[in-house]
Amino acid sequence: MNLQTITERLNDKFNSSERNLVFWYDDNGEFAEEIDALPLKGAKLYKLTGDNVFYTKYFLECDDRENSYLIYAPFPKPQDRDNHLADMVYYSEPFYADRVSLLCADLHIPERYKEQLAGYPKFWRANERVERFAALGIENYNPESIDVGLLSVLAGIRIPKFEEVVKAVILNGEFADNRYIAAFEKLGLLQPFWQLCAKYYGFQHENPTVEKLVVTLLITYTAHRYQGELPKSWEPYITHKKNDIAVFVANLMNNLLYKDQFDLIATQIAVKIKANEFFSSASVEGFFDCDTFEVFDLRIISHLAAVLVSTSEPLTESYREVTKKRSSKKHFAAKFIHHYKAIDKADQMLAEIGRFTQDSVKNADEAISLYTAKWAKIDRHYRGFYTAFDRIEANDSLYALRNLVEHVYTNSYLMKLSVLWAEKLDQLAGFGQLAGQKQYDFYSQIAVPAARKECTVVIISDAFRYECGLELHDRLKDKANTSSELSYMVSVLPSYTRLGMAGLLPHKAITFTADYDVLVDGEPCNSSAQREKILQAYQPLLVVTSYAEVMAMNRDAVRKLMTGKELIYIYHNQVDARGDHAATEHEVFFAAGEAVGELMNLIQKLTVDKSITNYLITADHGFIYKRDKLDESDKVNIAKQSDAFVNKRFILSGKPLAIEGALCYPAEYHFSDNNNVYITVPRGTDIFKAPGSGQNYVHGGASLQEIIVPLLKVKTERYKKEVSNVEVVLISLTRKVTNLITYLDFIQTENVTDTLQPAKVKVCFETASGEKITGEELIIADKKNASPEKRQFREKFTFRNRKYSKNEKYYLIMKDAVSDMEIVRHEFIIDIAFADDFGFSL
Repeated sequence: MNLQTITERLNDKFNSSERNLVFWYDDNGEFAEEIDALPLKGAKLYKLTGDNVFYTKYFLECDDRENSYLIYAPFPKPQDRDNHLADMVYYSEPFYADRVSLLCADLHIPERYKEQLAGYPKFWRANERVERFAALGIENYNPESIDVGLLSVLAGIRIPKFEEVVKAVILNGEFADNRYIAAFEKLGLLQPFWQLCAKYYGFQHENPTVEKLVVTLLITYTAHRYQGELPKSWEPYITHKKNDIAVFVANLMNNLLYKDQFDLIATQIAVKIKANEFFSSASVEGFFDCDTFEVFDLRIISHLAAVLVSTSEPLTESYREVTKKRSSKKHFAAKFIHHYKAIDKADQMLAEIGRFTQDSVKNADEAISLYTAKWAKIDRHYRGFYTAFDRIEANDSLYALRNLVEHVYTNSYLMKLSVLWAEKLDQLAGFGQLAGQKQYDFYSQIAVPAARKECTVVIISDAFRYECGLELHDRLKDKANTSSELSYMVSVLPSYTRLGMAGLLPHKAITFTADYDVLVDGEPCNSSAQREKILQAYQPLLVVTSYAEVMAMNRDAVRKLMTGKELIYIYHNQVDARGDHAATEHEVFFAAGEAVGELMNLIQKLTVDKSITNYLITADHGFIYKRDKLDESDKVNIAKQSDAFVNKRFILSGKPLAIEGALCYPAEYHFSDNNNVYITVPRGTDIFKAPGSGQNYVHGGASLQEIIVPLLKVKTERYKKEVSNVEVVLISLTRKVTNLITYLDFIQTENVTDTLQPAKVKVCFETASGEKITGEELIIADKKNASPEKRQFREKFTFRNRKYSKNEKYYLIMKDAVSDMEIVRHEFIIDIAFADDFGFSL
């Protein structure tokens, strides 16, 4: 500080009519030679020599009590016990000319820390660093808070917390050339940094480095959760601060801002410490609760898949709980979600097939009832498995499971079902003897009565088989303003698009031409325009459109198209469009899932844009899809047919055909004018040897998957119902923590319904100032139709190993995991006199 600035600051202190005494202790006497030249205004200069203390006291308090004085001392201020002017100093004003002293004065830092601050002279040379230190707003100064503040500035942290400093250093991404470590060392703060690491995380090393620190944190975190013995070479990196490290690492790895960086670091460290090599041979049960490294999930996934493959039986409940927990709550859940979904779907499929094999069936109608009530779930889980499996880039670890799924689905379900179904069909006089709603009666018995009551939208989704309708039904039921009723219809035979679409139209007669084209009342019906012509002959107040056209319309266009109409036919084609082409037939399961979402979006759009509330959703036919290519033994040889329409799953002919392994029916059972047309289909899931692309995706036959189509009657409401999340509440009675490892019980108060949606709740403990003292636990409240006992959750909380006061306030904080909004906080007393890191009070 130059002399002019000093003069200005001093004169500001004397700019008052009242007497003022200002003490200036110039520690090194830097201004002793210039002090006499200071042009003071409104004050006189008085110099302390070290020998005139008593006289000074007499002079200023007795001799001259009128004038203001600058009392200058060219030496450091003595301790109060040695300073006979101490009382005067306290009722006077201090003045400092050095940067540290001015900082202490401006920030109200006690003088006893001046020496500590002065120990970092390089730090204070940059005004920017000084300003950022001041901006930290440290309330209680002590040696540690000062060091943490200085480190925070260098690490670019706005909140002076050592945890944040360590986080910044680690996430810098460089171990050898860490810029923050370099800054600490340059400004003399490296030793305090390592000392604080030792205090809070137990990290002590003769030659500390960032890499060794990270290794210590990750190995100790792993040791905290691992059930078993870790390698001897890891022992030097396991500290006694397991709880503190557990909280720190959990908060770091589960933070959305840092999780990707953490994954990269964890991968580096896993290679460094050879984690993959060790855990590849360790017992998998020992790390069900570990999530430090990817290897844990990879091993668990391999193990669960191996259990399924080796037993061909469903998983135990404990294994299912592992799958559920790791796919929803553990760190790498998002990365391996499709692995766990594939395992879950394979598990559920095996369980359903096990039940299928126990079922007995008397006749075809009972088989249909069991298929719609139970067996269709097998097809749904099979689709779910491949939907997940195909999304895994490197799926080698599940390939044996994939082979099991394919084998069991094909041989224990599809083949047995087809044999059983063919036997029951043989008992019938004809295909028309099957009970249940017939597809060819849809318009007269379903659509017309609905349209008489209110404007009705009929949505026909090509090849949307029954199990797809089951998924759509389940999802619609979860919507607050929607109700859904699911039943089935028996499609026409053969179950292919031309005939199925014709069966859903009004008609007096459906006939075949000589080339086996389909006619409705003598009119062609292949295109939407042709179908609209037929429909309008029966219902003038009708319009035909497509999903793509409607979704491209704005609100006004939708209203213009549909206003005044009583019946609206909308055609949707996602499944068949992909499945019917060899290049894309492997995408048919993706297409089915997308179809469900598209139909929901269509219903939502029409409800909002046109206030339509009544919908009928069905399909022209279903399909069979198997992933493995068919063997030659699965193909039925047929003689060359000169007067027939030959498809892989059916033959239309002018006379009955006697083909081994096939069923033959006259077409007149539903088309009275077709007494010279016969339908021949394979008895099971085999195909006829016929030209054309695609073998895995087929339709046209008489299997349950092909002929049983969904019929959903959907009602929506114009006005949204009030929707909220289910509530999660703490039910443990205690509000006192006496152990570093504490368990608390929570309950989902009600089951999930259409107006009560599932909730994700984050729970952790914090101090009154907002410092996390445990990691965050995630509660997923998604229970449906469960008893109160099944809706309870027990969560484990690991507390930092630190001093807790019974007089301070601590809170259990519950937050919505999606919005991060606080739901509730419960005040707790933490009474842990002394505890080690195993959580036992001593």
